[in-house]
Amino acid sequence: MTIGTSMFSEFATRSFARVQSEIADLQTRISSGKNDPRSSADPMRAAQLSALTEQRAALEHFEKAAEQADSRIALTDLAVGDVGTIMRRMSELSLLAASDTLPPSSIQGLQAEAMTLRDSLMEIANRTDALGQPLFSGYSAGPAFEDTGDGVVYRGDLGQPSQRLSETLTLPVGLNGADLFEGVAFDGGRVSLFEMVDEVIGSFAPEMHQARSQFTLEGEAMLSLRATHMPQDIGFTLTGPAGAVQIDATIVSGLPAPLVDAINAQTAQTGITAAVSADGNSIQLSSEGDIGLSGFSRSDGPRDVIGSVQQLAFRGQQKRDPVNLRSLEMSQDVTVAKLQAATDHFSTKRAEVGSMGAVVDTQSEALSNRRLRIEEAVSGLEDLDVADAVTRLQTLLMTRDAAQQTFVKITRTSLFDYLR
Repeated sequence: MTIGTSMFSEFATRSFARVQSEIADLQTRISSGKNDPRSSADPMRAAQLSALTEQRAALEHFEKAAEQADSRIALTDLAVGDVGTIMRRMSELSLLAASDTLPPSSIQGLQAEAMTLRDSLMEIANRTDALGQPLFSGYSAGPAFEDTGDGVVYRGDLGQPSQRLSETLTLPVGLNGADLFEGVAFDGGRVSLFEMVDEVIGSFAPEMHQARSQFTLEGEAMLSLRATHMPQDIGFTLTGPAGAVQIDATIVSGLPAPLVDAINAQTAQTGITAAVSADGNSIQLSSEGDIGLSGFSRSDGPRDVIGSVQQLAFRGQQKRDPVNLRSLEMSQDVTVAKLQAATDHFSTKRAEVGSMGAVVDTQSEALSNRRLRIEEAVSGLEDLDVADAVTRLQTLLMTRDAAQQTFVKITRTSLFDYLR
């Protein structure tokens, strides 16, 4: 095939354009410091970059989850610490109220402070995280607790929120409200923190502050129990000159006949006899010595006065004013013990939250290390070998210049040059 001047020029122009395009592309990559991102340039490198990009996206998700977990755990730790502080203060108030010399105005002040602390507990129990989700409702989206006429009620579920922090690690990021606020271990059972606080507040009422959980009289006494609408199981320890026994009976509308029968059934063990009073509403106790009453209980778990006891005239001793009685659960010793159990409970739960935070910190560090390794691998695939690229560019420039000079010389030659 004969190549004419026109075709030669066209071929040369195309070659120059291709070389110039390669030079321009190489200059662009040198300026950006990146390799050619097209998969057609290096299919193997493109496949590796795709896999690393997916891993980096997954890491970003896990890192965001770790941040949310850390925030939620920190808020939970703060809330549990605040509850612990409140319970210590409640213990102090309870011990202050134990003084018989405290004036009524001071008791009222203690009760007002205790009610304020209760409101603070409600606020803490219904706190939310940075996303507006309740901290202690489990998987439920509503408030964890509701203050009703019958006390504080848990409205959440038994779930414990968690976060997935890696392909293989799912970590709890909080505590369940039912376990935290209603699971205080005491005397072989579980006690609600809010019920405990309500008992403390109730014990600060003037009538309850004057009440006693145990009392000793001499010779003759009158025991009166407050009536209830429903039948109630009544129990107490009766101590007389001959010994002590547990008295248990079921009474209806406060009528004392069943208790009288139960006391008289144990006269041989106590040395105490009982009789229904003239008005039919009280129990008259008789003994040749001391009469001790303690450990009162009633099946409905009363938080108010359950009755009264009065010293009657005996061997020249004057009749005295009645003394109010409260149940064993409302006694000062039991109240303080419950508050201490609550304080210990929240200390344990705070340590549990702290261990969650430590795991999140460790996992966050591991995610950071993984990200560093992935970024290094991506950089190794994306970053341009500048020295090699510059050498290649210089070669292309020299090739282009030499080709252009040769082309110019050839195109300047005519038939007359050959004829000469």
